[in-house]
Amino acid sequence: MATNFTMPQLGLTMTEGTVGKWFKQLGEKVAAGEILAEISTDKITNQIEAPVDGTLLAVLVPEGGVAPVKAVLAVIGAPGEQIDPALQEVAAAPAEAAAVPAAQAVSHIQSAAGDGRIIASPLAKKLAKDKGLDLALVTGTGPGGRIVEKDILDFAARRAAAPKATPLAAKLAAEHGVSLAAIAKEDRIMAGDILAAVPAPVPIAAVPLSGIRKVISDRMALSWQTTPHVHNTVEVDMLEATSLKDKLAKLGTKLSFTELIVKCTAKALGEFPMVNNAFVDGGLVVNQAINIGIAVALDNGLIVPVVRNADRKTLAELRAEIAELAAKARQGKLLPDDYSGGTFTISNLGMYGVDHFTPIINPPESAIFGVCRTVPRPVVIDGAVVIRPMMNLCLGYNHRIIDGALAGKFMARVRELLEQPMLLL
Repeated sequence: MATNFTMPQLGLTMTEGTVGKWFKQLGEKVAAGEILAEISTDKITNQIEAPVDGTLLAVLVPEGGVAPVKAVLAVIGAPGEQIDPALQEVAAAPAEAAAVPAAQAVSHIQSAAGDGRIIASPLAKKLAKDKGLDLALVTGTGPGGRIVEKDILDFAARRAAAPKATPLAAKLAAEHGVSLAAIAKEDRIMAGDILAAVPAPVPIAAVPLSGIRKVISDRMALSWQTTPHVHNTVEVDMLEATSLKDKLAKLGTKLSFTELIVKCTAKALGEFPMVNNAFVDGGLVVNQAINIGIAVALDNGLIVPVVRNADRKTLAELRAEIAELAAKARQGKLLPDDYSGGTFTISNLGMYGVDHFTPIINPPESAIFGVCRTVPRPVVIDGAVVIRPMMNLCLGYNHRIIDGALAGKFMARVRELLEQPMLLL
């Protein structure tokens, strides 16, 4: 007896899934326990095993098709074995029929097959049997949805008056508002004819990504899918940093928070080298140099030029190098050495008024700082409420090699250096 291979429920909240790949072709032998299909939900992707030995007799949902939980995806049985006619009809539907309507048809088959008991009066059951009608295709109007004699008679009358169509085709036509009379076909109308007649949604033209935007897309998707991100945020009192900046300005020396953050981060990375390391091909890569990438926004995306040996440079040297790299980035004049070899990245959105964000790690690095705006806020110091320039600093890190305790210590040290910049001396 043929066995239905159905959409599994891979989680308590899963209602539908997508067939990502079939590992067997129609007519191929299948062994119980052998991987048959790859199923994806909005959260996970799993490879599903075949439940029995046999031959793949029918594939009802193609790759890329969406189907509800428990819907029949394929049928396994003996070579040449007959399968349920309704399932065979969907399997034989035209290839141009869209995947989603096809999955809907499978869903209707499931409800028509009646996983639960169909409630009908004895007379209705007898009439249905005499007329060769499938009770699962009849809508009951009696108490509690019970199918009564009138429902059978009305269904039979509609069927006799309508053009020749299979029961499933008739039901799909009613549900999708397709007129059977409008389908020009001399022989019997099939479910595939109905699905082909359902107006297709107007597609939205997609512009393929290219150039730097595509590179960013690919790298960020890879990072998010393969790296277990964790984010920690701390508040930093920037009073002393602001004071230092103002004092230097009076002496004719310009200083921005960016180079100060880079300097404090570089010093902390030297004290906590694990945060400066990388995770490549399942292993730890120990970085000897501290090379900090500074994210620079461009009109068509983002690029991250790298300040090499940032821990060895003064604030003035950092300021000059960061300004030079940012200018080259905006002019499109960066060389490969200017944006490769980073060990840690800093992304600053403070100038855009951002109070909090969760940056994505730039692989193969293991951590990234998200810098937010500095804004006056009320804080409690020594029991008194005072106004201080406060900044949120968010660390995104790879939990494979950086634990929460290490991340906390690293952030505490960076905060300490920013709040007491004289410690850099």
